[in-house]
Amino acid sequence: MVERTAGERIEEQLTAEVVIAQPGSPVSTDAARRAIAEPERPVLVDFDHTLFSSNSTELFISRCRPTFVVAIVDFLVRVCVPWRVVPGRRGHRIGDYLCVLLIVVLTPWNVRRWQRDAPGLFARRRATGVSALFADVDRSRLTIISFGMAFVIRALVRGSEFEGAALLATSMRPRPSWFAGGKTATAVAALGGSAVSRAVFVTDSLDDADLLGASGAGLLVPPQGDRLSSRDRLYIPMRYTAQVKFSRWYTLDQFLLVDALLIVIAVTHDVASLFHFVLIVPLLLLSLMAVYEIGYYENDMHASAFEERPSLGDEVSRFREYPIKVQAWVWAVGAAAAGLWVAVLLGELRPDEIVAAGGSWVGLLLVLRALFYVYNRTRVEHRTFLYPALQALKYGAVFLVFVPTVVGVVLVMSQIMAMWATYVVYRLDGRKDGLDRDLFRTAAFVVVVGLLGVSSLVHGGLLDAGRGRANVVCCAVALLWSAARIAKAPVMRRIRPGTTVLV
Repeated sequence: MVERTAGERIEEQLTAEVVIAQPGSPVSTDAARRAIAEPERPVLVDFDHTLFSSNSTELFISRCRPTFVVAIVDFLVRVCVPWRVVPGRRGHRIGDYLCVLLIVVLTPWNVRRWQRDAPGLFARRRATGVSALFADVDRSRLTIISFGMAFVIRALVRGSEFEGAALLATSMRPRPSWFAGGKTATAVAALGGSAVSRAVFVTDSLDDADLLGASGAGLLVPPQGDRLSSRDRLYIPMRYTAQVKFSRWYTLDQFLLVDALLIVIAVTHDVASLFHFVLIVPLLLLSLMAVYEIGYYENDMHASAFEERPSLGDEVSRFREYPIKVQAWVWAVGAAAAGLWVAVLLGELRPDEIVAAGGSWVGLLLVLRALFYVYNRTRVEHRTFLYPALQALKYGAVFLVFVPTVVGVVLVMSQIMAMWATYVVYRLDGRKDGLDRDLFRTAAFVVVVGLLGVSSLVHGGLLDAGRGRANVVCCAVALLWSAARIAKAPVMRRIRPGTTVLV
């Protein structure tokens, strides 16, 4: 077998994979190469996934530190704002710019870090096949055109053969018109209409169809490298749950309108405390779910090796580098501290109780983490009887800090039983004969007694006469909430026929 040279391998790759997309006038790869070689023709090249086998903006954001601050900025600017409603598909460009701008303003040291690291990143991620097209092109003819950030791209190509190329990219102080037009308007403004009509343009995306059509020869190459999203490397509580385990809307509904609201009801003693706990409980629950989510992640990444039929979402592989195991604890402690501080401000917790409450909470988080660790390493058929303990820690954790009503404990227990029954049916594929009812009953009894026992031990007797009114209030609110949850499915089916509602 004749060994191919590196140049021959690149030539074969381009011949096999490059698709020419000049609307109405397709040309061959060789024709495009000949056009690039013509000295009077300007050459325009896209950067992300064309010359560079990654997304420069996403890579910059993912490498900024501290990730805690960067993740919050990214979440607030690019996730919470509905940029997709901006006409002309320009919203994401504005969102990317504002996100990078805020990161630079809040964490300016990241600019220096990026300038230090970027050339090495480009050397490792450059698209060698596409770069070879410009090996003999005078750099005075070459223009990199991108909607990415100019300072990010300049740092990447510094020291490479593309350092001398002209760059049309987003500056830190762009004119509003920059976001209004496409790449054709940008190229014409910089080079002139005549030059663009003679130019050769190389890109990986049909989003640049305007410039592919306006240029003298347009070359559409396959996207170079894998798609990158900085969000897969920036931890935000519940992100993994919402993108991998469940849907975003189901996660939001479950967190706010089921889990948080149920716990609020369980510790409510009067109308005033109801409004107080609406602010306190979500913060404490967020703290719990940050640690709980480590178990989800670990289950997908590691514990699936113990299962014969692992249930893994298509998105799991994107989160291989997700920094959840450390960042989740930062969020867990921070959210707990915020929740206890709010409780003190609202008078639901005395200042002298906050240290004990905080210590108890951290201890509970450690127990939860340890239990989920054991759960993920237990054989599937035995997990059924660890599951209710996980649910009890999730729903009953707040009882360590705040006094529940007896009805509240019963309400929480009913939720644990509902979750447990659903899990049992899932694990047994609907086979009721596969359930050891005696063991099920015993485990349920232990969980109920445990919840009541711990609550009574921490807060005194829960059946004191003075708590009667609180139990009545809790019972009334619980019934209203239960009715609303029961009515959700038929109401949604009436509003949107054919919709499957997760409850």
